[in-house]
Amino acid sequence: MSKAPSGPLFPPAAPFGEEESSRGVVSVSELTERIKGCLEGIFRFVRVEGEVSNHKLVPSGHRYFSLKDEGAQIRVVLFRGRERFVFGEIRDGQFAVVTGSVGVYERKGEYQLYAQSVEVQGLGSLLLELERRKARLAAEGLFDPGKKRPLPRFPARIGIVTSRQAAALRDMIRVARRRWPPIGITLAPALVQGEGAAEDIAKAIGVLAARGGVDLIIVGRGGGSVEDLWAFNEEAVVRAIAASPVPTISAVGHETDFTLADLAADHRASTPTAAAQMAVPDRTEVLDRVATMSHRLRKMEQYRRDTLRREWQIVAGALSDPRPHLRTRRYTVVERTDALGEALRGRMQEWKETVTSLAGSVRVHSPAAWVSRRRGDLAVLAERAARQSDAKRAGFRRAFEVLQGTLVALDPTSVLTRGYAIATHRGTGRVVRSTSEVAPGDAVDVRVGDGAFGAVVEGKKR
Repeated sequence: MSKAPSGPLFPPAAPFGEEESSRGVVSVSELTERIKGCLEGIFRFVRVEGEVSNHKLVPSGHRYFSLKDEGAQIRVVLFRGRERFVFGEIRDGQFAVVTGSVGVYERKGEYQLYAQSVEVQGLGSLLLELERRKARLAAEGLFDPGKKRPLPRFPARIGIVTSRQAAALRDMIRVARRRWPPIGITLAPALVQGEGAAEDIAKAIGVLAARGGVDLIIVGRGGGSVEDLWAFNEEAVVRAIAASPVPTISAVGHETDFTLADLAADHRASTPTAAAQMAVPDRTEVLDRVATMSHRLRKMEQYRRDTLRREWQIVAGALSDPRPHLRTRRYTVVERTDALGEALRGRMQEWKETVTSLAGSVRVHSPAAWVSRRRGDLAVLAERAARQSDAKRAGFRRAFEVLQGTLVALDPTSVLTRGYAIATHRGTGRVVRSTSEVAPGDAVDVRVGDGAFGAVVEGKKR
């Protein structure tokens, strides 16, 4: 085996024994350590400019991102505590200058730039292109908020446009079917990053729209860098979403990610899982709502029944037996009518006696003529008396009929014909108005619309 070449990467060093040096074999750790020593010795201070990509702020407070240009990229680490040396806001697509040193992360065998300071200088080429495209499409009205459509409340089938192998697809299916088990799902698989992804996504949306049968469409994928998500900023995807005949949900990346598909869709979800939650109702919540409404309806019906029962008890108590009252009023009317007739007959007798006395006391030259005149007067008086008597009788008869009609309307028997009943305690003969007035074993008489029957109290119910 030939010896390892000498040079900056492989200088002759004491740590290797003669046997290892003669064979030219070193371990991975030893090689990586030598590479690290070379890089850190040469690139102790560098200033690198490029476009920020795949920026992440982890819970520990460290920041990780990449700097890239048209030809290459390098990973950058900004440790916690160096925030005061960051000038501007680090975001994907920003153009920045990083000052630091190059080192090696031995565990992964990667070289990276350890930042001491970061100067954000403005928008990078991707963000500039994104802003220009956003302004042009907005001018065409593709992002108009007035065109946003509401989601269907109870969709029968939803369409999903994403990668067949995506973990986000499994999450959406699991969440949708857990929340609403009968939901139907149609997948239109598509590339979600890389060359040709935009055309594939737009074609999948068009296939779902042409096939029909879906009530809404979810377009999305999991998180990634600006480059990974760039297909959802392409004009073909934006126009396909805007032209969808059914409402759409954009679920691209994480909550902090942003694409033009979010603006074109009717609704934006922070994650694909959130899109599934937004798309279908929660079966448990729907059942709880139905149970609550059913309980409320039962309470309203019970309240209505209790109200009608109380009103019937009031009427039944006020008109327990109207027949004695009806007989009394009937006798009063008859007596008054008879008395009026007797009075009229008395008056007529008085008038006759008066006429007779006048005929005896007055001397007339022609008795026949005088008698004829008095008979005419008597006939007039008799006719007048008869008319007054008939009028009085008719008035009393109408009053009697009105009273009789009122009493008949309030008669409990008319209430009984509508399905109600009156129970009378057989021992006391009193109408039972409360459950406290009877006890198990008591005998009662129950009167209904067409008769009565006996019963025995078995128990009390509420």
